[in-house]
Amino acid sequence: MPISFSSSIPGVRNALIRAEKQGKVRRLASKIYTDDLTSAPEEVIRRHRLEIAAHFYPSAVVSHRSALENSLSPASKLHLTVQGAVAPIRILPGLEIRLWKGPPPQPEDPPVAFGDKPTLFMASQPRALLENLQIARARVNDEPKILTQEALERWLDRQLRSFGGSWLDDTQRQVDAIADRLGWQREKTEFEALATALRGKGEGIVLISEVAKARAQGRPYDPDRDLLFRNLQARLANETFQELPAPPVAERENRAFWEAYFSNYIEGTKFTVEDAQTIVFSPTTSPAAQKRPADAHDVLETYRLIVDNRICSDTPSTPADFLDLLKRRHARMMASRPHVHPGVFKSENNQVGSRVFVRPELVVSTLERAWPIARSLRSPTARALFVLFVLAEVHPFNDGNGRISRLGMNAELDGAHQMRLTLPTALRTDYLGVLEALTVRQDPEPYIRFSHKLIDMNSRMPFQSFEASHEFFKKTGALDENLAPSMLASLSS
Repeated sequence: MPISFSSSIPGVRNALIRAEKQGKVRRLASKIYTDDLTSAPEEVIRRHRLEIAAHFYPSAVVSHRSALENSLSPASKLHLTVQGAVAPIRILPGLEIRLWKGPPPQPEDPPVAFGDKPTLFMASQPRALLENLQIARARVNDEPKILTQEALERWLDRQLRSFGGSWLDDTQRQVDAIADRLGWQREKTEFEALATALRGKGEGIVLISEVAKARAQGRPYDPDRDLLFRNLQARLANETFQELPAPPVAERENRAFWEAYFSNYIEGTKFTVEDAQTIVFSPTTSPAAQKRPADAHDVLETYRLIVDNRICSDTPSTPADFLDLLKRRHARMMASRPHVHPGVFKSENNQVGSRVFVRPELVVSTLERAWPIARSLRSPTARALFVLFVLAEVHPFNDGNGRISRLGMNAELDGAHQMRLTLPTALRTDYLGVLEALTVRQDPEPYIRFSHKLIDMNSRMPFQSFEASHEFFKKTGALDENLAPSMLASLSS
């Protein structure tokens, strides 16, 4: 019995009174009890707000902004529509229920049932959209029952990002039917103008939100990623990183080999070090390349991209040039895999575990908006880390995104005459974990800590010869993705 209600039935009322005296339940508000004796009353009330609303206002409709937000408003209000005249406000701990007179539940409004208790209804999206286009005059310092135009535009854009343009067409047909049935012609006209503007047609309404304006211009972007990138930029701008100077030119090929080897191994293109050597330095006679030509091409072309002075350190000044560079790198690296469409941005969305990446139609504008943010970072290392995350987060191609993101990171460092960073196999799990923490939890701190460790580790890696590097990586466990703690301990000593 997480929550219960007193009633006029003496047996029910007296049972709750006895349970309260015995400390088994407590009263949260008039006629509302719970056996949760530890949570704050406000928390319990909010958690059971729909059940409470159904008890006091059976057959009411959750409406207006509450139906679209699917949660309490910022001012902790729940908006309901009822047919009859009732007291307009019910104030409870942590919750204010606002009541509005309006149409009864419609066939499209789904019921919200609580066992054998009274039923509540949830306004369908088309009905709620019309309700949020009603004229609402809130009192001074009060919160209106409808979303602002900017908030409504952002809500519509989020739906379009999730379900595509056909969602808007289907919704408009449903809006028209409900508006005609309920006589909401003004609201119907308002929605038609808003939908037309979002399609980039007509001049019936002036869009307010940046995300809606971009969509109307045919350049939709992912506002959640845009905000995430801006927050990461602010965090990176306030962090001081060790800037590693460019290594001797004599080490370039050896460093490029290990960078290419590890970058491919992390993505599942696994060869022994010896096989990778023959692929890179003797490709025409390599047995490994003959057995697995596509995988071998990935390793070899990654290496070639790293040592190619025409592309390895290129950091374009415009977003358009940045997109072109990404496509050229990808086209070369994935040339042996025509099925992944080398050099072409993805047409279907991709994900890894719980990380769902940017939708295909949002890739171009999301990257275009990120590029000036990257250029605003003065530290080359901060820029490199920013570009690494942006490309990993957008995942612009069907395949090869991890390698492309690390090439982008190191191009920033190379272009600033600093040391490129090698990410060993042993750090694969940690690396993917900090990316996920930043994506899912919006927490940049694990990423920052990991970056410091990566930079410090690279400052200790010997590259004066292949033999010295190989011996070092074997000794520290860098070649084994299951030995990250061992490697960290070795490099920190």
